Amino acid sequence: MIKLNNLSTNLKHVTVEYIDIVNYEIARENICGYIFLLSRISKNAESIEKMQMESKIQDLIYYRDNLQIEDKDNIQKVLNTLIPEYQAEQNNHTAKKN
Repeated sequence: MIKLNNLSTNLKHVTVEYIDIVNYEIARENICGYIFLLSRISKNAESIEKMQMESKIQDLIYYRDNLQIEDKDNIQKVLNTLIPEYQAEQNNHTAKKN
């Protein structure tokens, strides 16, 4: 799981372009999707695995609630690291179902 830096830092006076808005929305949408996926998976998980998933869910909720549109570095971390992790988890879950 990635760790995002300085999520509560005041980022005023940072120029935001249209691509930054799009990337921010993609990042948030995927964070929300990952939260939903882990919530569904954790319902049937063993207790230790369930605790790990719930911890990851709490981290993701924190990221979702505190990620700012001006925070380009952390948005790139989500796009480059968290989204592939989410997609791999999604594929793994789909493979287990079949």
